[in-house]
Amino acid sequence: MKIRSLFGVALAAAWLCVCSAPAADSLLVHSFEEETLPAELRVEGATAEVVQGTGVTAGDRALRVVFPADTSDAGVQITPTTPWDCRPLGECHLAFDATNVGDSSLHLRCNVTSRRGVVVRRTACLPEGETRTFYFPLSGPEAAKDHGMRDDPAAFAGVGHKLLLSSAKWGGNIAQIKSVSLYVLDTASEDAVVFDNLRLAPNPTTPSGYLDGIVDRFGQSSRAEFDEKVRSEDELRVVAEEELAQLAAGGPLADRGRFGGWRGGPRLDATGYFRAEKIGEKWALVDPEGYLYFATGIDNLRMANTSTFTGIDFKDPSVRYRDPEDVTPEDSIGIVPSSAEARATAYVAYPERRRMFEWLPDYNHPLAKHYGYRRSAHLGPFPHGEVFSFYLANLERRYGVPASGDRLEVWRRVTIDRMLDWGFTSLGNWTDASFYQNDRVPYFANGWIIGDFKTVSSGADYWGPMPDPFDPEFKRRAEATVAVIAEEVKGNPWCVGVFIDNEKAWGNEKSTRSRFGIVIHTLTRDASDSPTKAAWVALLREKYKTIAGLNDAWQTNVASWEDFARGFAKLEAYDNRAMLADFSELLELYAEAYFKTVHDALAEVMPNHLYLGCRMTPWGMTRETRRAAARYADVMSYNFYREALGTHNWTFLDEIDKPSIIGEFHMGTTDGGMPHAGLIHAQDQADRGRMFHTYMNSVIDNPYFVGAHWFQYIDSPMTGRAHDGENYNVGFVTVADVPYKQLVDSARELNRSLYPRRFGDLAKPAE
Repeated sequence: MKIRSLFGVALAAAWLCVCSAPAADSLLVHSFEEETLPAELRVEGATAEVVQGTGVTAGDRALRVVFPADTSDAGVQITPTTPWDCRPLGECHLAFDATNVGDSSLHLRCNVTSRRGVVVRRTACLPEGETRTFYFPLSGPEAAKDHGMRDDPAAFAGVGHKLLLSSAKWGGNIAQIKSVSLYVLDTASEDAVVFDNLRLAPNPTTPSGYLDGIVDRFGQSSRAEFDEKVRSEDELRVVAEEELAQLAAGGPLADRGRFGGWRGGPRLDATGYFRAEKIGEKWALVDPEGYLYFATGIDNLRMANTSTFTGIDFKDPSVRYRDPEDVTPEDSIGIVPSSAEARATAYVAYPERRRMFEWLPDYNHPLAKHYGYRRSAHLGPFPHGEVFSFYLANLERRYGVPASGDRLEVWRRVTIDRMLDWGFTSLGNWTDASFYQNDRVPYFANGWIIGDFKTVSSGADYWGPMPDPFDPEFKRRAEATVAVIAEEVKGNPWCVGVFIDNEKAWGNEKSTRSRFGIVIHTLTRDASDSPTKAAWVALLREKYKTIAGLNDAWQTNVASWEDFARGFAKLEAYDNRAMLADFSELLELYAEAYFKTVHDALAEVMPNHLYLGCRMTPWGMTRETRRAAARYADVMSYNFYREALGTHNWTFLDEIDKPSIIGEFHMGTTDGGMPHAGLIHAQDQADRGRMFHTYMNSVIDNPYFVGAHWFQYIDSPMTGRAHDGENYNVGFVTVADVPYKQLVDSARELNRSLYPRRFGDLAKPAE
């Protein structure tokens, strides 16, 4: 069959004659029946061929794509000559069949680009050896309506497995498709998939109230059955008692020193605090006793992200007051109870949201203490409102009320016992400060610099505008933040170091504009209102002396330095070498001002603790920002959500030669009733354990890395964390505080072999 583009409903009958697999009202757009690849298909970083046999679901042939390991954006893109028109189908979806003929589960990604240039990204797991039909919602509630969750439970059945959103909901429908991409990103091993029967199909009727009652009284899925699910308070207490007995018989691994370092290796100078040191060709942390130390652990040991919006809001505006001197952003604050006066003004602001819960406590119920209020959200349809923490409620059900009255003290003790029993050597970022004096497991402290200082923009500020480090108010707020952290840590030697801020939008190197976004945007600003712009003007005036000198180098026509200071217009193209060299210098000057300010603030009050940077990301770092960070951070930090580290993303490590740590990674699945798996998808809980091993070993084997932290300790709320709707199965424990056994067992095994694998060549001779 000749591969055609979809022009309209009139062509449907002709296509359906040659392929009977689609439903009668669907429109086939590709089934790869020619012996050669279609002209509309472009292959990038992969290999593709038309094949027969395994994986063919419509007609006689299908498309086989081999994705090499450790390759960015490897896959195929189909771009029809004329955009596929979805409008005749009404509310509809894109569907295709995929067969995994590789040796492991595959994290498959699919992008759909609309005729207007909107790109929607979705993703799913394709298990080893399976054929699955996937569907990509293009219109209807699943595609366009934001219910406060990163993605919703499937609205209808019988059309296959839904591809899950890998970004926030766009809030619109796709009427015409410009292109479809099927690809992988930095996989741990070579993968191969056979694709067939790419089609458009109308959505089945969405049941009325399909989200009603999706959450049971424990915060779990009311519709799914899974091994860790609890069904009563009695069952929850029995599970807790069994685990407590097991933990009481456990403890630290035998090869660990007091601070978790390796007693089986050399003992270096003991300074009483953690430090970084290069041992031969490998970087290492050294613990306070002088033992080699590698940081494994879990992030987010806190209650701040355990709450979800209930659909209730208060008319009383006092609940939304924010102290301008706060140093903690909203998403890092724990559950803040609302007053009786505020509750008296409660009303159902979002009825559809309210109906998602089978049960929520009345205000006079003993568990009502776990209600709180969120003054703002980063993403989602709810700007503010009442929240509830099922996790906190389940802790009370699980452990009761101890004699001290502090159930969180019980939770902290159990959490520390778990970390030791599971073999982890540290508590990761966003550990609650109440752990800072535990003196049993080392930890990483954290803080944010927030406040009313000037900002700049990279043009892609996902988490918010970038700070202006030349503003004196930024320096004041940095010192205020660090002072609070220092007071919490109190010079404790169990503190490995401090992360400040997270995933800043420094830019990236996909294009000149994305690399120099901060420069391009800030140059348009008036220097009288932008301290960074003023600093850049001063640097350029010192370098070029006259405006003619700048114009000659940049090939521009700026009238005067005063005009340049008032604003430099964006250009259609940035291809002048002298200009780009200056842009690089300006960007590095900006980043250096940021990292120096933070470093100096920490050095003043916490001189014995490592500065660990701000956890950069692949989408938010450039060579200039890495160089600047490396001059001031003791350990470089990166959040890297992939199947494994690989090598091609890290060639710069040789250049900066600094110890590095992974601040976040995870794998999740939907087999436990959670609507969304997370950023990296696994087949099931056993596969999560396998993928954890693969990722961690890739970090342990890299000589520059000194640790990695899993994100996060507790599953997200099923209906989405209040901050941004994330409803991911990425915890080591469920919302009922029940550990995922297969993941825990994998962590125990990994951590037992940690030090021999990393430093085995330095082992002490047997006595």
